[in-house]
Amino acid sequence: MALIAALALAAYLPTLWNGFVWDDDAMLTRNALIRAADGLRRFWFTRQPADYWPVTSTSLWLEWRLWGPHAAGYHAVNLLLHLAECLLLWRILLRLRVPGAALAAMLFAVHPVNVESVAWIAQRKNLVAMLFYLASIACFLRSGWAEGDGRRLDRWYALSLAAFLLALLSKGSVAPLPLVLLGILAWRRRLRPGDLARVFPFLALAALLAWVNVWFQTHGNGQQIRHADLLQRLLGAGAAVWFYLGKALWPAHLVFVYPQWRVSAAELRWWLPLLAAAAVTAALLAAKRARGLRFAWLYFGVMLAPALGFADVYFMRYSLVADHYQHLALIGVVAWLGAAWAGWRAAPALRLGAAGAVLAAFLVLTWRQVATYRDADTLYQATLRRDPAGWMVYNNLGQLRLEAGRLDEARRDLEEALRLNPDFAEAWLNLGTLEYDRRRFDAAIADAQQALRIQPRYPEAYYNLGTALHALRRNDEAAAAFAAAVQQNPDYAEAENNWGVALAESGSLDDARRHYRRALELDPAYAEAHNNLANALAAAGRTDEAIAEYDRALAAQPDYPEAERNLGLALEHASRWAEAIVHFRRAALLRPGDAVVRNDLGVALAQAGRLDEAIAAWEEAVRLDPGYGSARQNLSRAREMRR
Repeated sequence: MALIAALALAAYLPTLWNGFVWDDDAMLTRNALIRAADGLRRFWFTRQPADYWPVTSTSLWLEWRLWGPHAAGYHAVNLLLHLAECLLLWRILLRLRVPGAALAAMLFAVHPVNVESVAWIAQRKNLVAMLFYLASIACFLRSGWAEGDGRRLDRWYALSLAAFLLALLSKGSVAPLPLVLLGILAWRRRLRPGDLARVFPFLALAALLAWVNVWFQTHGNGQQIRHADLLQRLLGAGAAVWFYLGKALWPAHLVFVYPQWRVSAAELRWWLPLLAAAAVTAALLAAKRARGLRFAWLYFGVMLAPALGFADVYFMRYSLVADHYQHLALIGVVAWLGAAWAGWRAAPALRLGAAGAVLAAFLVLTWRQVATYRDADTLYQATLRRDPAGWMVYNNLGQLRLEAGRLDEARRDLEEALRLNPDFAEAWLNLGTLEYDRRRFDAAIADAQQALRIQPRYPEAYYNLGTALHALRRNDEAAAAFAAAVQQNPDYAEAENNWGVALAESGSLDDARRHYRRALELDPAYAEAHNNLANALAAAGRTDEAIAEYDRALAAQPDYPEAERNLGLALEHASRWAEAIVHFRRAALLRPGDAVVRNDLGVALAQAGRLDEAIAAWEEAVRLDPGYGSARQNLSRAREMRR
């Protein structure tokens, strides 16, 4: 037990210094539901989440209150979850009397294929689902049913079913567990007529939650994942089985995103893996002396089934295979390796030396793989070294550099992504964002329209189109684009907010307020929407309500200069000069080069009877902007008054 724990900790301790990568932002750091005070209710009881995995989301929601935007805490929890999995796997294999159970658990602890599940925070779903999946198996074994003893069935059976439900609510890939339970019964004894009845509740839960998962995947952001008929899916599944088995036995050249496969029924090379998988299965079913290998092979195939492409998941837009897809299936391989090692008739020193060499090799490979997850830039660069034609990775690099303001480098990466895949709508979207940042609004409109030609139901593209149209003061067209974005994604808070902005500038303040409020229903911590709603309330003369909304904006984002200034103006309008001065000063600290804020501060100070301080504020405004007429006029009048 200590050795298993030590190996797991040694393999993954460096993850504590790693940061966030790829979709960690969508799942965690920029997820409005994670920040929302009522996020738990919305994860469990609404269709707002991208996937219905509320147990996983609950863990992240709770941890956000502990660690906030600091990655180390999440990595530490991932490591502890992996450690718990390894120990629980060892105990289950011991109870099943699988030879070499300890070695199997050690191999699982340090296997490089598991790096993607442990070092990538967004794969928390894999770890939580695996933990409850193993707990369900452990409780099922404790029930005594596998040995034919049903005396303890009620309590442990109920716990097993409950753990399975929690596993399904963590990630749907655990759905084949009922077949695994039947396999466990067949491993321990001959199957009986009542066994299927005992497993039926597990089957019912799996079917229900699998349907829910598929519904969420197909009713997300409206993007088509891939086009493939049943034959193509079968051929791809056959190839995927051998791909995963190869990586499980020889975990070298692991890549974050593997090249996308172009499966074609017209090519013999796609038929061979499927035929080979069918032949091996038939041979093992017929063999009389390959019991352990037969069960390992069947387990491996059954637990891979959800990831073989029969049902699409979003990541399959980029690659049909990924290391984290075989996290559950890998158990079958390491269990067989442990059993084969235990049955190896060789000198003890040779056996121990061979086991130690394999564990050491896996440990080194895992260290190296963990290092590639240090941050997003490191991960993308490592991926491109393995696959220089990784168009998705070039797009992600471009987006990363775009957010960092490195626009020339971002353009180079995005154009390379489009050279490799001209029909990549997301790259056109990001290129449009770049054009917007350079204030080339017509080009931004063209890029958003190109993304929509490729992916007509693309809410983010409609949003980008709306922002570019709004920048050109084409507010009616902008409002229509934001409306289309909301139509494709009814939970799009940013689109609701900007729709309100476009309407407000067209004079439709009542409609604008309605959209701001809808944005805040979706994201109560949306500071910009609070500020915009406050502006609309202030324009309608509802000053007290506006002040309350400005306060909420600043509670959500304390370093928000626009809200500080707007709150100062609202307080000034209410003749609350001392409070207005405080907020104007804060706005000036946040924007030290803003002459307008200095002028506002001067007005408030003058109204409060603090003329000398007002003059100093106006002098600073004129210094910052010598052509600022209002500040010059105020300064001149103040000097006259002082004389």
